Amino acid sequence: MSTKLAFISDNGSHFLVRSMVSELREAGYEVDIYPTGINTRSFMDSEHSIFIVYMDGFTGSHEKFLRSIGLVVGDKKKERRLYLIGTEEDLRQAYACTEMTLVTHAFKRPVSMESVLKELRIFNPSYSYDGNVKSADETNLDVTRKTILIVDDDDIYLRTIESWFTNEYNVYTAASVTSALSLLKKIPADLILLDYEMPLLSGLDFLRILKSDPATEKIPVIFLTAKDDKDIILEILKDGPTGYLLKTTAPILLKHSIKSFFEGKKHWWKDE
Repeated sequence: MSTKLAFISDNGSHFLVRSMVSELREAGYEVDIYPTGINTRSFMDSEHSIFIVYMDGFTGSHEKFLRSIGLVVGDKKKERRLYLIGTEEDLRQAYACTEMTLVTHAFKRPVSMESVLKELRIFNPSYSYDGNVKSADETNLDVTRKTILIVDDDDIYLRTIESWFTNEYNVYTAASVTSALSLLKKIPADLILLDYEMPLLSGLDFLRILKSDPATEKIPVIFLTAKDDKDIILEILKDGPTGYLLKTTAPILLKHSIKSFFEGKKHWWKDE
């Protein structure tokens, strides 16, 4: 049975929109196109499990739609996901009127369909990533291993650092804060490795969100930063993360630090 997807756009006849819809259908999704002015109540009993909102300039109808679709996506009786596509300004305005935890992922235009399809499949139990099955179902976790969530918008670095830890830990990855928040609803995390600099919502934004929620406030967070800058380090530490590591750290030393952290060593960031 194919997954039903609602594509929300006021430019249904636009070439880019038609091209995206075509590729989604070729990928096996059953796509229906709707304008932003649609009454979202019609989705309450529908079989649509994925909603993609394509914005070509943020309008009042987008705001109205996003404020009301939250009731549909937030309905705990059904598994539903919301994705946004727009310019950086479109997305900023969209977040201003949307509960950010309801957004599974936001794509900044221009976006490739390869990245969209990849992100959609992350929550599909059959999704394969570098040869390993990645499911958000915690029953697939190896309970003898610690679970690490790595959050970074750099896809190449994300794949690389994941490969360093998969032999010893349950590893999940997210390319944005919104994806990470969605994953945390489905998996338990013993540690979050978090990029400091990310678009829209930064690593510090994510840390503050985590600390504001009793369900996530105690998850250890170690920042990963590419800049060994005193001011940046002080900015990171003032919000109370577990610590930080430099992205330039050699893989063997980075792995050693994480192992030492889990072993409860006081100076886990040092090569002891």
